[in-house]
Amino acid sequence: MKTQKLWNICTDIFAGATIFTNDNLSRDYVDGGYRVIRLADIQNNEICFKDCLFYNTQDYKKNRYLLQENDILLSSRGTIFKVAIFYKEDAYKTIPSGFLTCIRLNPELNISVNYVAAYLRHKGNSIIQGVNNTKKISDKKPKIQLKLSDIYNIEIPIVSTKIQKDVDRLSLEATNLLKKSLQKTKEIADMIKG
Repeated sequence: MKTQKLWNICTDIFAGATIFTNDNLSRDYVDGGYRVIRLADIQNNEICFKDCLFYNTQDYKKNRYLLQENDILLSSRGTIFKVAIFYKEDAYKTIPSGFLTCIRLNPELNISVNYVAAYLRHKGNSIIQGVNNTKKISDKKPKIQLKLSDIYNIEIPIVSTKIQKDVDRLSLEATNLLKKSLQKTKEIADMIKG
């Protein structure tokens, strides 16, 4: 099967914005600020916007990190490998935190964003095992430390449009089933609480 390095099918791959302390983050948006997607905001393969914090410092340099529709976010630091697709839901300027890497596919190549995201999720363990990760004796899980060069070189199989569409459909079905399951679990927990 033909493969392409991720870099060859993208217009951009970049590390998220470095924000040094949570002191610069707020729960409330101030005009001109940025919504920040942190690793904790990615849950069950989706971005959970309700708990996002805002970086309200006027900083034109942060515009370089602005997310666009269909950008893929990948955890490049931390202990849990996460992948989610950014869908713009409102007018907030949104940036990823430094623990995330943004992957922006080249739209002219007509490669499905859902397919690439599903492939990255599927290969997550082999991706993080293929690079030098750190694990101390006291750590339960290895810490993920993917460099941009590691991400550039991930090999993506180029499959037919039909397979990509099938992956799109199945990804949507799986997401909907997961949402229903989480809702039922919440209903059960609420009933038990009384």
